[in-house]
Amino acid sequence: MTDDQKRKIPHLHPVCVHFPQALFPVAFAAALIYLALGLREFEAGAYVCVLLGLLSVPVAALSGVIDWKLRFRGAMTRVFKIKMAGSGLLVILALPAALLRASHPDLLLHPIQDAGWGYLLLLAACAADCTVLGFYGGRLVFH
Repeated sequence: MTDDQKRKIPHLHPVCVHFPQALFPVAFAAALIYLALGLREFEAGAYVCVLLGLLSVPVAALSGVIDWKLRFRGAMTRVFKIKMAGSGLLVILALPAALLRASHPDLLLHPIQDAGWGYLLLLAACAADCTVLGFYGGRLVFH
């Protein structure tokens, strides 16, 4: 594929990927702010971010696969393996976080007694996974 042909391909993935990349770290930060200040809006905001982030991951991943096939001709490198595994891991981490919070709306009120620490660890892991995915995405863009 020529450079002119590559320029004509819509840049869907860079647009879609910003949603989970932003929402999961914000969810974790909002949960920590809730624990520090007790402002319930931050806890609710964290949950909304988790839900929206979880919904956006499949869109970002699918657009990434399409981009990979078109721009990189499906070449399976270490970076693409990491990004694919990381995307799957993000769903594996975010889904139980969303389900845990949905089934226990007050789990951060008493994090030690409830499953709050597990929820926080899942949010932290989602944020860390997004950091890794963003790092390797940046390596592809700025190579």
